[in-house]
Amino acid sequence: MTNATISVVVPTRDRPEFLQRCLAALRGELRPGDELLVADSASSSAEAVAAIARRYDAELVRLDRPGASAARNAGWQAAHHAVVGFVDDDVRVLPGWADAVRAEFAAPDVAFVTGSVVVPEDQHDAERPVAVTSRTERTPLHPELAGDLGASANLAVRRDVLEQLGGFDVSLGPGSWAASAEDLELFDRIFRSGQRGVFAPDARAEHDQWRTRRQLIRLDWGYGKGMGVRLARLARWDRPRARRLLREALIEQGLRPIIRDVRHGYEFGAITVTARTLATVIGVIVGTVGRDSA
Repeated sequence: MTNATISVVVPTRDRPEFLQRCLAALRGELRPGDELLVADSASSSAEAVAAIARRYDAELVRLDRPGASAARNAGWQAAHHAVVGFVDDDVRVLPGWADAVRAEFAAPDVAFVTGSVVVPEDQHDAERPVAVTSRTERTPLHPELAGDLGASANLAVRRDVLEQLGGFDVSLGPGSWAASAEDLELFDRIFRSGQRGVFAPDARAEHDQWRTRRQLIRLDWGYGKGMGVRLARLARWDRPRARRLLREALIEQGLRPIIRDVRHGYEFGAITVTARTLATVIGVIVGTVGRDSA
């Protein structure tokens, strides 16, 4: 698999400046025979997206309705290779990314690979970095593991696994009420099927920190809703794990950081974490009563 070709899907919507930088970085990593696809999630300027895709020799898949999960599904369904990577449009892969992904799939029992996501060097003054990974060492991913599993911003999955499980759930992720956790819910189903993943620190990428304070609060609200819905679903077939993850979300990642931020006078941090924690509770309730696509 180390010499195998791969497909990479970039879902995008109305962010042409990010898309251009993302594709430029990917083109520098991909080999002849690799495949690059842009899944346009109903951008208002379809021609702008199409022009950027042509510039970087990427196949364009156009959707009539917004939704990141639907875009990723359309992308992998149009792909032709056995391994499909997913990179968000505001993410730029770093040198060595593609080789690190290929190397992990040399092991036949690896179903998916998540990679390292860091803050760009010129953005280390960002008030609260988001969508970055906390792990720094290669780690087998399994359902008993606590903490960060990685995310769909920097992800690769075997195509036959996506076919087997139906890909991403379109009622989760950006463009849906739940707004997030589509990747974690996919990992849950992969684990349930008896398969495992790997976190590969050398599959590195940078995530632009472009959001304003208001956008960060909205983002955390969405993170919470998605997490809650995801955990409500997980509880239907793995209640002990769902309870453990809920405690982690509400206590270790919720109440304790809120208390810490209040003690240190960091009001904005306390507000964002409170928003995420409250939204997690709401998401659990909505997911439990089956209204997770409201």
